[in-house]
Amino acid sequence: MICVFNIKKFLTSGIIAFGLMVFLCVEVARAEVSQDAVEKEIDSLSASEMAERALVDTLYYNFDPWFPRFERRIKRLEASPQTIDNQLELMRFYFYLAGLNGELTHVLSFTSKFQVEKIKKDFLYYSGKAKDLAEALLENPKLSKAHHADALYFLGVSEGYMALLEYGEGDLLSALIDGLRADNHLEDALELDPGHADAHVGLGIYRYGNTRLGGLSNFIMQGGSDLRLVGLRHIETALEKQILSRPLALKSLTWFYLSEQLNPDNVGLPDANPLSSYVARSRTLYLLDQYEGLYFRDSPPNFVGNKGLAMMKGIQYVIDGDYSKALEQFEKNLKICEHLIQVKKFKINPKYVDTIKAAADFCRLMIAAGVDSNTLNPKSCGKINEQIAFIENGGSMIEYESSKIRGEIQDVFHHRLQDLSSRLDC
Repeated sequence: MICVFNIKKFLTSGIIAFGLMVFLCVEVARAEVSQDAVEKEIDSLSASEMAERALVDTLYYNFDPWFPRFERRIKRLEASPQTIDNQLELMRFYFYLAGLNGELTHVLSFTSKFQVEKIKKDFLYYSGKAKDLAEALLENPKLSKAHHADALYFLGVSEGYMALLEYGEGDLLSALIDGLRADNHLEDALELDPGHADAHVGLGIYRYGNTRLGGLSNFIMQGGSDLRLVGLRHIETALEKQILSRPLALKSLTWFYLSEQLNPDNVGLPDANPLSSYVARSRTLYLLDQYEGLYFRDSPPNFVGNKGLAMMKGIQYVIDGDYSKALEQFEKNLKICEHLIQVKKFKINPKYVDTIKAAADFCRLMIAAGVDSNTLNPKSCGKINEQIAFIENGGSMIEYESSKIRGEIQDVFHHRLQDLSSRLDC
């Protein structure tokens, strides 16, 4: 009986194991078929449809699948007859693949001292291809008015993206020249076709950014005019319409309003003024809620968070003097960076991580010093003086492309520390 029982048990176990193996094979096959169906569906999308999906995916740091998808379509179009329609679509794919690399440079926090050569090389290559093809199309006498506007738009955004990278790397002259060209071409595209609403985003970033840059560059490029409000309204206009670049528009506009809360030019403005700190704070909070609600409250599984959103929220909490909530955001940012570096193998600029750690230390110090409870702790003087010295010796608690905006945000940290040192008689 024992022998018979064991044989039955063995046979039963074998049948179960075989069944499980068959089930797993079927599930793997289904997954492969499902993935193939997904790829076929994506492969049938237009350049704009693919780009819209890819751009949202970059918010979740899901870059990898999109590079081969865009490369595949580019190869197919390059091998196709070079009709005007095919050339226009190829131009779009070139630009969107450049844009994918461009977004990756922002995630990794490229500067003049920190770059990943392949990413920069691919960005410049595809930006150049989009720009060259747009210029060639504009010389074609058979181009319709709508197609002419399209070529102008992609010429402008290619130049604008290049200007952003150049500015981030500290090459101000090249950035200003490409930025001015982008401004002119985007304006021309809108004149020909007001439906190119995404052009408002590029125009807004250039006109606001150039004013904030100030100095000789603003004098040369904009006659010294204050076009901050013009720039902000361009982006606001874009957000009222159907645009592909909505995530970028929301993020850029949030940063701009965040900085306007601190801009010394706004001191003394009445609350009703559109550039007042009151309006700027209200818009910042609204846009943060919009950005988070649209893309991050119902995010993909295993998504650890967006470091850009955490950074903006953390800085707003610092401005508001809510150091406990600010600390939560900076600590979240560090966890996101750790995940991106260790799990996704992203080569993030170490200086970016250092600035977040410094911002978190600042918040811990303010909490330990009793600022939140208004019961100040004199024992904090040593660390307060350390952080003041850290900033005054070139240390940073914020990383942002614009040195002027970065400096104004950094001054918030510095002034709070100096004020606390004075109150504690350190």
